[in-house]
Amino acid sequence: IETARDTTLPRVLYSLGIPGIGLANAKVICKAFDYNWEKIQNSSLEELTAVDGIGAVLAQSVLDYMQDQGRQESIRRLLDEVYIQSAPEEQQGLIFQGKTFVITGSVQFFSNRNEVKAFIEERGGKVTGSVTSKTDYLINNDTTSNSSKNKKAKELEIPILSEEEFLRLAGEKNE
Repeated sequence: IETARDTTLPRVLYSLGIPGIGLANAKVICKAFDYNWEKIQNSSLEELTAVDGIGAVLAQSVLDYMQDQGRQESIRRLLDEVYIQSAPEEQQGLIFQGKTFVITGSVQFFSNRNEVKAFIEERGGKVTGSVTSKTDYLINNDTTSNSSKNKKAKELEIPILSEEEFLRLAGEKNE
């Protein structure tokens, strides 16, 4: 329990179980509101929908949750029990800022796909589960696969990168 008291604001927001707010959305919201709980809790529909990736439905979900009196009391008690780490320093290496990735297949240079996701998010990028017109890159070590994600990426002319090509793009691997 003591270890869990030391946490981050995105984890706290995610842990509330607000419908539609996963960890990735929680991180985006926290960043947009300068990692300030009061700003998040008192935000308006307009402020929330202005956050990249948060539409009207998710914004309304956050508002409904935050405006519920019983939940406000529960949140206050929760915040009394946790230590929220300070906001992460803005990293110089946000090379994937504004870029959306999809990861599929097995990985070789990372332990698992969650590690790749964390790598991307640390550098300002976003990872989603399906290829859409908003996807910038598909990461798949089997670039010639006939998987549905590869087919969709080819159809939308989205680059399909092997893990090695992805690491070169990130500046982590030389030619």
